[in-house]
Amino acid sequence: MRLIFERGKFGPDATQRVAVALQCLAPGLLMFSMNNILARGFYALNDIKTPMKISVFCLALNLAFSIWLVQPYREAGLGVANTLSASLNAALLTYALRRKLSRLGLATLQKTMLVLLPAAALAGTLAWFLGVAWEKNLGHATLGLKIGAFFVPAGIAGLLYYVVAWYANIPAARETVELALRRLRK
Repeated sequence: MRLIFERGKFGPDATQRVAVALQCLAPGLLMFSMNNILARGFYALNDIKTPMKISVFCLALNLAFSIWLVQPYREAGLGVANTLSASLNAALLTYALRRKLSRLGLATLQKTMLVLLPAAALAGTLAWFLGVAWEKNLGHATLGLKIGAFFVPAGIAGLLYYVVAWYANIPAARETVELALRRLRK
């Protein structure tokens, strides 16, 4: 946020508020993606009513959460409201789809997530520590330092995440390298 927006009237306080709001919204991004995928499962079964009913219910719940949380927590309250309603939406869609099908075939996804979620937490923690160290030692007074404060910790943490995925034999990690090597050979 600092790198992109912190100019003019958008100062450090605004950066902090937006960062907290994004932290509250970020867990919901996975749920938003899952909702899209799960809804397609219903569409493949020629059932558009079930995901629509669940979505309308969760939309109303999101509105209630927003009204309840925006006053005490401002932008962060909206992020939490969206994350909560998206998570409930995913849970309800999963439950409903599981009732329609004998099995969902999520075993591979569960195994992958058991590796990638801790890897993401480890990478996020490393990025946070590296960001704090950057701030303490270098600061962010210039555009170059702002760019470095974002890309150096993020790049190192991303590399750690990828290495963990590679050594855990996550198919997407292996496929990424294979795709890159194929493109380099052309």
